[in-house]
Amino acid sequence: MSTLEEKMKRLPATRRKKVEERAKRLVAEEMSLRDLRKARK
Repeated sequence: MSTLEEKMKRLPATRRKKVEERAKRLVAEEMSLRDLRKARK
């Protein structure tokens, strides 16, 4: 079984960039949701 890092290295550079950008957006969204949940407490 290959790791995520190995799979990412096999992707074309343009696809890898898109995946990384999407991951950053998802992490930012998750952090925003956590902040909202904390504010509601």
